[in-house]
Amino acid sequence: MILVVDEQLKDFEKVDESSFVGLNIWERQHIQEWIRQAPEILGEELLVVSIEFDRFSNSKDRLDVLAIDRQGNLVVVELKRDPFAGYADLQSIRYAAMVSSMTIEKLLPYYVAYQKNYLGEKNLSKENSMINIQEFVTNDDFDELSNSPRIILCSEDFSQEITTTVLWLNQNGLDISCVKITPHKLGDKIAIVPNKIIPLQEAKQYLIDIQKKEEKEKGAKRNRPRTMRILIENKLLNSGDTIYLKNALPNHLTFEKDNTKFSAIITGKLGQSNSIKWDNDDQEYAISALTWQLFKDTHPDKKDPGGVNGNWHWVNAKGKNLWEIAEDFWTKNEQN
Repeated sequence: MILVVDEQLKDFEKVDESSFVGLNIWERQHIQEWIRQAPEILGEELLVVSIEFDRFSNSKDRLDVLAIDRQGNLVVVELKRDPFAGYADLQSIRYAAMVSSMTIEKLLPYYVAYQKNYLGEKNLSKENSMINIQEFVTNDDFDELSNSPRIILCSEDFSQEITTTVLWLNQNGLDISCVKITPHKLGDKIAIVPNKIIPLQEAKQYLIDIQKKEEKEKGAKRNRPRTMRILIENKLLNSGDTIYLKNALPNHLTFEKDNTKFSAIITGKLGQSNSIKWDNDDQEYAISALTWQLFKDTHPDKKDPGGVNGNWHWVNAKGKNLWEIAEDFWTKNEQN
């Protein structure tokens, strides 16, 4: 929560945290671009030298952001919009290992290309780019990149598994930071609030808080039935009802009323893969599996959309998403 105070310092408004998923904010299209242009949001001054770096031998991996810090160290920045994205730590370590042998001479062509493609610098040379790096680095002894890149993990939140692993890795010689970035909806604008949680003295308490939060969430998940079961068994949806893929769609996808890709029929079945029948092919699907496949297939580059909760994106005839319908019903009856 943040407090927004007026100029007279009297009236204020409490603004609760939002989520990247709820605000339709995407990792590469939005978060990566913000950090590219304002890397100081990560808690320090960084010189971005490449984004979506993919010059790895025998690998198709893409490193989100590659930068240099004031000491002349390479910095691998790994972005995740999903707080429960697994293996972010292992992925970033793999990237750091892959660039650990990078020299300034090898880096310069990529830095030149980055400046031309993203900063509009058309007449750059390796020599000019080298001067830019030397002027940015404040370490007087700097003459070459070290073979121990630093790592910054940036996400809306971090699971206990990630924070525990990062703390242990830091204790064993690696340099990994965790920066939590939280979106807040302020009228027609969105405020992104950064908070470096590791390394800090408060990290231990943060782990305790995270553990309590996750235990609470796990308890709630154990007790709360699946969304479709709540909807069907309580007749919030009935067999034959039409639902629409309409809520919080990715930017590359726009709802079309008469397009059968955006509508499905509730089957009334509660199996793992038959809760809805898609109007586009009359086949039965699990709602999240179908949504994930649609998001991926319609993306220009066929990119993996990550974790997708189909019930959040499909709405009933009144336009309310299925997850909220089930959640409202469950919360109300749980309190009673």
